[in-house]
Amino acid sequence: MAKENRLTSAQKRVYDWIIDYIDRMNMSPTLAEIAAGLGYRHVSSMIVHVHALAKKGFIKRHPNIARGIELIRRKAGAIPIYGFVPAGVPFLSDENIVDNFELRRYISAPTNVFGLYVRGDSMRDAALYEGDLLFIDPTKEPQNGEIVVAMVNGDPTVKRYYRENGTITLKPENRKYSSIVVNAQSEQFRFIGTVIGLIRRIDKRRIDRILAV
Repeated sequence: MAKENRLTSAQKRVYDWIIDYIDRMNMSPTLAEIAAGLGYRHVSSMIVHVHALAKKGFIKRHPNIARGIELIRRKAGAIPIYGFVPAGVPFLSDENIVDNFELRRYISAPTNVFGLYVRGDSMRDAALYEGDLLFIDPTKEPQNGEIVVAMVNGDPTVKRYYRENGTITLKPENRKYSSIVVNAQSEQFRFIGTVIGLIRRIDKRRIDRILAV
């Protein structure tokens, strides 16, 4: 990194505080919250550091929005984690990133792998519970019986995958729900990726905040 883009100790303190806040609260802080959290008596005393972070490319500021701080740089090896969105909204878009995880710090993973929090109980009998973090490989061709993420009528879903004679069946693992059957060539169906792993997180309060968005 060029010398002019390195952070001073004060700037790093502000940057680390912003990252921690976003990780805990799943939203960006206001300038007043940053100042209070770091013990600054006046917002003007801290805002110079926020301006420097934006100038050096670590954050992006949206000045007309109260919580208008957007993280630009993430830790090396971090993968994006996406949230479920209403039908018709782009699923794999930057606006739908709700968290990041340093997966490659622990294991080797494909380049395009991403994360997704489980929502609902349709895969309960496969031991996938709400709040679990799934790792998805969009390049892995699914085999019958594997768990996948797919879009059906513009709505993302996690189900067990079966394909036979040009028909795809997306099967839940909970008797309360029915299977989804679609033509493999249908424009209403889009394969997103194959589930290759999961982490069960203990911090339920944080998960509840993310799922409530």
